[in-house]
Amino acid sequence: MKQKTKKFWAFFIVLAVGFSSLNGMAIAANNPVKPTVDAPDEMVNNTLPVFTMAIPSVSSKSSNTIATKDVSSLSKTKSILQIENVKSTLTDAQKKLSTDLLQLVNSSSLPEGQNRENLKMQMENLGQFRPASSVSLAIDGRVADDLVYVYIYLKPFEGTQTIESYVWEITDMDEENHLAVAWVEVKDLETLASQELVRTIRTVIPPFVRIGSVTTEGDAIHRTADVRSNYSQSGSGMKIGIISDGVDHWTDAQISGDLPAGLTVLSNTQGGDEGTAMLEIVHDMAPGADLYFHDCGANTVAFNDAIDDLVAAGCDVVCDDIGWIAQPFFEDGTVASHLASVLASNDIIYVSSAGNAGNKHYQGDYYPISGSTQHDFSHGGTTPYLYLQMQAGGSVRIVLQWNDQFGYSGNDYDLGLYSFNSASYVAASVNTQNGDDDPLEFISYTVSGGTATGDYAIVVDKYSGVGKTLEVFIYPGPGCGVYTNNIDPVDSIFGHAAVPNAIAVGAIDANDPGNDDIEPFSSQGPVTISYPTPVSRPKPDISGIDGVAVTGAGGFPDDFHGTSAAAPHIAAIAAQIWGAYPDKTGNEIRTMLYSSAVDLGSAGYDSVFGYGRSDALEAFESIVPPTVKTFNPSSPVSDVEGVTREFNLTTDQTVTVNLLINGTIVQTNTSVTFASYTNTSATLGTWNVSAVASNENGTDMKTWIWNVSDTDPIAEFSAIPQIGFKPLVVNFTDLSSSYDGIVSWFW
Repeated sequence: MKQKTKKFWAFFIVLAVGFSSLNGMAIAANNPVKPTVDAPDEMVNNTLPVFTMAIPSVSSKSSNTIATKDVSSLSKTKSILQIENVKSTLTDAQKKLSTDLLQLVNSSSLPEGQNRENLKMQMENLGQFRPASSVSLAIDGRVADDLVYVYIYLKPFEGTQTIESYVWEITDMDEENHLAVAWVEVKDLETLASQELVRTIRTVIPPFVRIGSVTTEGDAIHRTADVRSNYSQSGSGMKIGIISDGVDHWTDAQISGDLPAGLTVLSNTQGGDEGTAMLEIVHDMAPGADLYFHDCGANTVAFNDAIDDLVAAGCDVVCDDIGWIAQPFFEDGTVASHLASVLASNDIIYVSSAGNAGNKHYQGDYYPISGSTQHDFSHGGTTPYLYLQMQAGGSVRIVLQWNDQFGYSGNDYDLGLYSFNSASYVAASVNTQNGDDDPLEFISYTVSGGTATGDYAIVVDKYSGVGKTLEVFIYPGPGCGVYTNNIDPVDSIFGHAAVPNAIAVGAIDANDPGNDDIEPFSSQGPVTISYPTPVSRPKPDISGIDGVAVTGAGGFPDDFHGTSAAAPHIAAIAAQIWGAYPDKTGNEIRTMLYSSAVDLGSAGYDSVFGYGRSDALEAFESIVPPTVKTFNPSSPVSDVEGVTREFNLTTDQTVTVNLLINGTIVQTNTSVTFASYTNTSATLGTWNVSAVASNENGTDMKTWIWNVSDTDPIAEFSAIPQIGFKPLVVNFTDLSSSYDGIVSWFW
């Protein structure tokens, strides 16, 4: 105990020094200075919905930076390190529990001012906790205690059936990855964790949704409307599957004509209407396609099942807007690996929103504040942390990972949320990483009571181990804004959207005058992968339109923002093009989308826009064989030897035109839509003059018959009257040397 106390105070000294550098001056511990606030009203008044990335939170602006802060009173509070010190007293079983589960069974790990009841309330809001009073009797008559919803990670070669006697209910199983999802009684957590076959137990973090009478503006901007009007292609014959939160009020959109009556709903257990909005966009752009929906499920195993169910139903194009925020950042997790397997074995196109974390993300190598184990996000600057501002009732979720392999992390980092108002840590995640664990820390926090609007710092501390690359994602809920200090959009795409051959979609606002600026929240690439082999993946792949009109069925906003809105635009374009050319493969259609996109940002591919803004008309015409629209003069053509004759044509695509006379090329024009050939001295004879227009999509050909005579045509006329009475009968004979046989007579 004496040793812990010494370490505890040493931490306070270090932290005070770290924060004093933030102010650029020495701070008297007995004279705390009220934190200053330098955030605009829009940040303070942010009331965006929880759990949605469809409508992004406060946009990053250069002015939204926090002023320097004084935390001299921190030395009087319970520190993150004091919470960390609990680790040294944990049993082997307790070390397998995520921090929130540990706090349910061991209150000493709770931050100052927090209690179990408050923790239970926050976990219940996330669907992770069910009080005993709300639990029905089991089929066998068992009465449940408080329940928690958890992932149970087993050691290799262990089957999920081995834990059945320790859990209340298994909801999903993934035998390939030795993973079970279950409701477990709080009182049984330590017993379950003590089993040798159990590697880790952590709470199920719910998915983040990257959020007719109305037609999406993207229909015109992406030019799917032009493909329908010019070529009568509407996605007929295609099946498009959407995965999102729910379609609770889809019939309202059907009544207004914004969804077809034939929507197939495979599952709708999670609730919501973002799925309805996504389907409306798809139906606007590809009205001939058959539509399917499956909810995202309550956990990653259920999400993988949703993908499988839509593929089994025959969907050619599948699109989701879901982010599983605890999936690995530096490797492919269970969802990404499953999707990669699906793409390898099925000829489908998979579209996913890139994410809305561009202005709520950090990545960088561990850089300690001088004399401290805390990470300096600024790498020597004056504001060394990440910062939030929250109102009473405001909420936030924060995820920290580092580039250790999942299941093998022995470098122990911890995550804390510090309130400047209360001069204390209000939340902390101090999972144990001792060699067989995941490099993951997670905080979910809601400001309780009548707490005034205040600023918060996100703190990362290295408890043990070596320096690693750290990555933090911030998911603000209602009443929470993110300051731009140390925020960086680079490398803010992860999970299944980062899988090669899955189409990760960035967002461009429909109201942007040129539709050529990326949304500030749109996640950017590249994607850093460390395991099993280090690689940098090019992402995003393409950009779609957001900020579009939907009906607002079920109370969903009728102005749909986010990469959630952009992704279904791309899914619709893919279906429209593939429906016109069903003999193409999904890979070929995907390549066509990329090569035909409107290049934005840096020339060629870049990690902000991908290949650019998708253009359905350009994509369609990049596949349609060219057509000769006009050719002059009309065939056949008659000329006299030695005259000059011009032949010309126009095409509907950029082509190469070869002009041939009796099979011999006499002229070539490249990259043209108009070509003209002039022969300055016609040669006696009959000639086939051909124009062959070709590009990578095919060929069209037109041929003139050209008759050239040696002199002017001979025309003879004679008449022999017959003897007799009127009316007089006359026999006429004529002769012409004209090649075309045309003779004109006047008398």
